Amino acid sequence: MYGYEILHEEIAESLIKNVRERTVQHAYIFEGEEGVGSLECAGLFAQTLVCEKDDTAPCTVCNACIMAKAETHPDIYFIKPIPGKKNITVDQIRTVVTDAYTKPYESGRKVYIIAYGDDMNEQAQNAFLKVLEEPPQYAVFIILAENYESLLATIRSRCTRVRFNPVTNAKIREYVKKHFPDETEKLEFLVRYSGGVAGNVEKILGAENFIPLRATAFDKLESLLSNRFLDAYVIADFVEENKDDADLILKFWQEFVRDIMLIQSECRELVQNGDFIDRLINISNRVPEKRIVRTQEQLLLAQKMRRRYVSLHTLCLRLAFSIKKK
Repeated sequence: MYGYEILHEEIAESLIKNVRERTVQHAYIFEGEEGVGSLECAGLFAQTLVCEKDDTAPCTVCNACIMAKAETHPDIYFIKPIPGKKNITVDQIRTVVTDAYTKPYESGRKVYIIAYGDDMNEQAQNAFLKVLEEPPQYAVFIILAENYESLLATIRSRCTRVRFNPVTNAKIREYVKKHFPDETEKLEFLVRYSGGVAGNVEKILGAENFIPLRATAFDKLESLLSNRFLDAYVIADFVEENKDDADLILKFWQEFVRDIMLIQSECRELVQNGDFIDRLINISNRVPEKRIVRTQEQLLLAQKMRRRYVSLHTLCLRLAFSIKKK
């Protein structure tokens, strides 16, 4: 779509329509799992915003469109964590706020795309709030966030929320066929395990040990969910031994637990890890629903803590002990 890999065409068309009809808002929150396609849509939206032909934007052929597609347009800014940092810092946001009050260089608009927006700490969010309260007429801010609720209510109230849900299996199937035509043997596994998120396909294929690590992570699920406090050390040691894949392991566990919750809610047809269905059913029959819900909550918290440089071993011990408490 206009040279971008867009899986949410209706959302993209709606945003483009806003530009053409001059009904653009000053700030948006694009909410969706990393890899779901919100970043690509933000790129297309930014190109449309700076295009030289408002009525037919994006024309794709003007200088502004060409520079935007090449990510070299002087009025489009991508704000990401500084190398070596996991979160966008308050100093980065202060720079954005200062820059926002400088008029555009070439376009009629300035566009700021803020990745991992929900990882901004409260100080950074409060700094950002200043520009949202009195935004320059020409500025448009796009915050990419996995968790809308993690943003301050004062931020949320000043932004238009755009939700990017996982896409259908059919779209993922076409995506795999187009981009990975040699992976036909893994096609259905990739479709099922991606969960409707195209970025997950690349993660799976990019990790040589993905399949064996996933199987081992499932084996360790028993230790994670058990009543035995000594099993907390089994969990911490396992993650520490595979520290380069720690984020992937936490994601595995989150998805396994999600499937158990679905089974306990009698929604078995929505289970993602179908190749483990018998073992998932067995666990769902043995482990109380309250513990499964608590496990999912603690896994989500662990993933947040992981982004904040908490010691991996400490994080995993805390995770396991929190699940095992009465």
